[in-house]
Amino acid sequence: MAVFFAVLAALVVVVALWREAGSRRRGRDAEDLVARRDVELAQVIESTDESFLSFDASGAITAWSARSEKLFGWSAAQVIGQSMTDTLIPVLHRKAYEIGLANYVPGTDSAIVAKRVETTALHHDGHEFPVAMMIWAREDGGFSAFARDASIATVDEGPGEGGRASVSLTDPLTSLGNRLLLEKDLGVYEGQVARYGLRSCIALIDIDDLKGFNDRYGRAVGDEAIVAIADRLASRSRSGDSVYRVGGDEFICLLPEQTLETGAIAVNRMCRSIEELAIPHEGSSTGILSVSTGLALLDAEHLKATGDLLKEAEGALDRGRGLEPEDDESADLNDSTPPN
Repeated sequence: MAVFFAVLAALVVVVALWREAGSRRRGRDAEDLVARRDVELAQVIESTDESFLSFDASGAITAWSARSEKLFGWSAAQVIGQSMTDTLIPVLHRKAYEIGLANYVPGTDSAIVAKRVETTALHHDGHEFPVAMMIWAREDGGFSAFARDASIATVDEGPGEGGRASVSLTDPLTSLGNRLLLEKDLGVYEGQVARYGLRSCIALIDIDDLKGFNDRYGRAVGDEAIVAIADRLASRSRSGDSVYRVGGDEFICLLPEQTLETGAIAVNRMCRSIEELAIPHEGSSTGILSVSTGLALLDAEHLKATGDLLKEAEGALDRGRGLEPEDDESADLNDSTPPN
């Protein structure tokens, strides 16, 4: 009997060891499978044309692909642990993103999560550019996203006109946003003004006598002057401000959270930086190429359509010149619209 129990005990030990070995083997197989899938996912992420990033429930960035470094200009070491909205999203759009993500409930519809969203992103060097972004929720409460440059957009041409065509959202001469991007951004901002009580100052900056400058020095020199002025406007604006070229001699600066008074201070600073360029213009009373400005306010008490807002800024510009508001006859000078 003692021998029987000894053999039985030995069998129990053998079975237990066999089960433990099987469990360890299955665990290793599962770990190997997860590791292989992680490698495959990393290969897919790095081979796609879109950038990949992840951020946790607090908004801190936790993953950053090589494509993200190329698209946004930040290295992984610079952004890991940083707030996604504060790092990548311009001031104009941050509140909508923060509210949308904070209020997201799994399984419910969202304006941001699980949708391809076209918006404006903030580059490391401070300039803003259009992106298309898809964000989805993870089981751990965080989010992951794919993003791509949306500076080339597609629009429907209509029946019988070839379906869809590419339309640029950037000005080819200055690389600033163009009128189409301005209208898209203002459309987003108008909704936020009404919903969240935001405000913004819109500044129209017009190059004085560009036609006379072109006639005297040539269009190529005029293009060089436009690029120099565009660079000054972009470099002297705050992080979160946006600058667009909307006509041959016209720029729009969108200045979030500015009143007419504080916006005027910011625009005067930009104008002084343009004067410092001292671009010679013998046809000007000052001897240099100058600019004029007009401002308009967009807030909850002054909601208006984009066209009306720009007309108000144009009227302020003309009154500043001592003129009656009228249509700008030089809108086609050094035209910012690319050929079809």
